[in-house]
Amino acid sequence: MEPNERVAAAASERVEDAVDEISDDLVGFASDLVRIRSVLNHEEPAQELVRERLEALDLEVDEIRADEVPGIEDHDEYVERDLSYEDRPNLLATREGADDGPSLLFNGHVDVVPEGDRDAWSFDPFAGTVEDGRLLGRGASDMKGGVAAMIYALEALDRAGIELLGDLSFNTVIEEEYGGSGGTLASVLAGVDADAVVIPEPTGFDSWIANDGVSYFRVTVEGKGAHAAETDAGVNAISKLLPIYHALEELHDERKTTVHDELFEEWHEHTVSLNLGTLGGGEWVSSVPDEAHLEARVSHAPEETREYLRETVERTVERAAEGDPWLAEHPPEIEWFGWRGRSAKIDPDEPIVRTVETVAEDALGRESHAKGFPGGIDSRFFVNETGTPAVCFGPGAYNIHGTDEYLPVAELEELTLALALTAMSWCGYRVTPDES
Repeated sequence: MEPNERVAAAASERVEDAVDEISDDLVGFASDLVRIRSVLNHEEPAQELVRERLEALDLEVDEIRADEVPGIEDHDEYVERDLSYEDRPNLLATREGADDGPSLLFNGHVDVVPEGDRDAWSFDPFAGTVEDGRLLGRGASDMKGGVAAMIYALEALDRAGIELLGDLSFNTVIEEEYGGSGGTLASVLAGVDADAVVIPEPTGFDSWIANDGVSYFRVTVEGKGAHAAETDAGVNAISKLLPIYHALEELHDERKTTVHDELFEEWHEHTVSLNLGTLGGGEWVSSVPDEAHLEARVSHAPEETREYLRETVERTVERAAEGDPWLAEHPPEIEWFGWRGRSAKIDPDEPIVRTVETVAEDALGRESHAKGFPGGIDSRFFVNETGTPAVCFGPGAYNIHGTDEYLPVAELEELTLALALTAMSWCGYRVTPDES
C-alpha cells in the first residue's frame, strides 16, 4: 500500500469509528423525525428539528420561502397551490471548506406522503420506534433516514477530525412528494447550488442519474342529458368517452414498445408509461350523463420533450374522436393540470457518479449501478436549471408510499458512512491533529 493510500485508509477508518460512536444519536434523530407527521402543509415541525440539529453543528441556517423567490410563478414546473409558505421554509446551511476544494450539496426532503388507512398498518404509522433492527414509520426510508444520514455525516467527520477542503452544504426542502416546486425548485431559483449534488433518496445504494418527465392531463367529453325513460333523446357522455379511453390504452402499449432507454429498462419493465388513473361521469342513475371525464399520468423519456408528448396525446384524442358526428360538433376538451416535471439525465461517467459508486463498492462492499428512475425526482432541478450534476444515492426502499414503511438501522448507518466518505472524496480533506 502506497503512503497516500495508507493515509486515506486511516482517515476512512476514523470516520467509520465515528459513525459507530454516534449511532445512538443518529437513530434517535431519525426516530424523532419520523414521529413528526410532516405531510403537505405540515412540514414546519420537521424543519425546526432539522434546524436545531444543524445549529448544534455550529452552522448558520438560512430560510428560503417559495413565495419570496422572484419569478417562480412563471416557471413551467411551478404548481400553484392555495397554501401559504409563511411557516413552511426550505433550509440551507453550509460548512465552509478549509481551502478551495470542490463544493458538494446534500439535498433532502422532509415531507412525506399521507399514511392512508391506519388500520392497515401493523404499527403506528408515525411510531419512530426501533424493533428488530428496523426504524418503523412513514418516511423512514423516504426519506427521513436519508436526511438524518446526510446531517450526521458531518457529525462523523467532525468527530473523526476530518476537515473538508471544499464547502459542504445542506438543503432540506418541502413539497418533494408533490412535485418539488415549492421546495427544491424554489431553492435552486434562489441560488442554491454546488459543484455536485447528492440526494439520499431510497435507491438501494444504486445511483439514479436519469428520470422520466411526468405530466397529468384530463379529457372531458360533453353529452346531452335526458331522462332515463327517454334514453335515446340524450347523448351518453360516458359512451363517447370510451373510445378515447381505449385509444389512450393503445398509446401506452405502443410507447412502451417503441420508446427505450437502457438506463431504465435494465432495471424496470419499460421506460415510459401512460396510466389512466380516474374515470367519472354522470350524477344520477336515472339521467343520461351529460359529461364524462378521465384523468391520466403520462411520462416521457429524457430524449423526448414535454411539448412532443403533449402533441402526441392530443393527437391521439383527436383521432379517437374522428368520424363521430357528435364529437365533431362537441370536441373533447384536454386540460394539462397539476403536477408536471421535466425529464433529466447525466452521464454515467460524471465524476460525482463515479465517486458515490466507488464509495459504495469500496466502503460498503455493495455493487452500485447507474439507473434511470421512471418518475420525477428533485435532482432534475439542478440538472436542468444550473447544469449541475446531481445524483440520487441512498438506502433501500422498504414499503415506501405503502403500509408498514421501515428502514433497517444498519442501512442508516451505512448511508451515513457513505455520505461522509463521499464528501471527503469529492471535497478533499485534511486530518486535524489528534489533541489527545
